[in-house]
Amino acid sequence: MSASPFVMFGNIHLLTMVAIVVISIILPLSYKNKSQKDKNLMNKIIAFIILSHVVISPYKDLYILSNPYDWREVLPFHMCDLSEIFMAWFLLGGKKILYKCAFFWGLGGATMAILTPDISHHDLDYVFFMVGHGMIVVGIIYATIALGNRPYAKDILTVAFITAFILLPIVYVINILLGEPANYWYLMQKPDGASLMDMFPEPPMHLLVTTPLAIAIFYVLYIPYFIKDRLVKE
Repeated sequence: MSASPFVMFGNIHLLTMVAIVVISIILPLSYKNKSQKDKNLMNKIIAFIILSHVVISPYKDLYILSNPYDWREVLPFHMCDLSEIFMAWFLLGGKKILYKCAFFWGLGGATMAILTPDISHHDLDYVFFMVGHGMIVVGIIYATIALGNRPYAKDILTVAFITAFILLPIVYVINILLGEPANYWYLMQKPDGASLMDMFPEPPMHLLVTTPLAIAIFYVLYIPYFIKDRLVKE
């Protein structure tokens, strides 16, 4: 039986989003007052699910899909892949900067991907897409609520520096070394189909627009904490 065509905000899409929201709320709240032993176990479970997705997803793309990808397209260098890796690494005992990077990279990016997925059918690709991006959201909210982490204003520029001056050049070189069709972070060409990037200059000059835009999004994600801190001071 062939998979049904994907319908944005159709029944399956809506049910998927509801499931992600419910898990993102219930799981962190239920573990907020658990013992450290219980939290450590859940940390490992979430990290295992995330890393399993990171490892299995390229195999699926290369060997299971009816229209497989080129191997140079499926390596875990996309921003959401790095969000998954950093989140899992943090949950397994990594430094807090990993959480902060995952927070600013993943929360906005994964949420947007879930709302407007680049998917054509309700097939295995859809399942992996939603599990991967959904676990980014679940992991970030769990680490925030259950584990008591949060970003601060100074972290915005720190994450922006790491993103623009450390990781971006590395990913750009990876794209060059791999050659076409490698296009991680869309540094080599714009994504296929209509997108916001159609309004920007051609790569790599689009970075003059996307870089400040990304920093602006970081600040938008921080607004709830800004409001909370102001209310506490008053």
